[in-house]
Amino acid sequence: MSDTRKICEGLNLMYVGNIIIIAAALCTLLALLMPFLVILTSLVIIIGGVVCLVGLVKLRNEHGDYMNALMACVLGIVFGLLSNNESVFGSLMSLANTICTLLEVYFVIRGTNSFLRERGCLMEVAMGDKAWRWQLISAVANVAAAVLAAVSLFAAPGLSIVLVLGALGVSIAALVFYLSYLRAGVAALS
Repeated sequence: MSDTRKICEGLNLMYVGNIIIIAAALCTLLALLMPFLVILTSLVIIIGGVVCLVGLVKLRNEHGDYMNALMACVLGIVFGLLSNNESVFGSLMSLANTICTLLEVYFVIRGTNSFLRERGCLMEVAMGDKAWRWQLISAVANVAAAVLAAVSLFAAPGLSIVLVLGALGVSIAALVFYLSYLRAGVAALS
């Protein structure tokens, strides 16, 4: 039996890190009005990512899926550093980053669901399954929107904006489900 206190601490750090990232991403919209905020929000996003990474490091020895999530996270960071939308290689690295992020979430949910099942917390397990489905839908929607937006940018710029906003809406819903699951998992394992 693993140390549930350690699991709760790791999941809570991941929750806090994701909240920090979301808040900073929302502040990025303000950066359009005040350019000096770009540096500040970039720094805060990095801090949120580091907090999530520390959470995964805490969890890595508690379940094999957490170690897989950590490896996917590290690979995602490497691919993210190599990604851009200016070359085919950069676009492939961006796709690899998306896949790694998806794998990270999958392994975190799978590992956490294992402990939740042991405790009989089936409602939280169902939340995890729902969060996973939304993450998968979000990843597919984002990739599809990026491809379709690039194709339709010249033919129908308005369609590109609708596609990107639609994918953003799906991403926000997926994050809400994932964060709700992390919070419920911490509460159930406490």
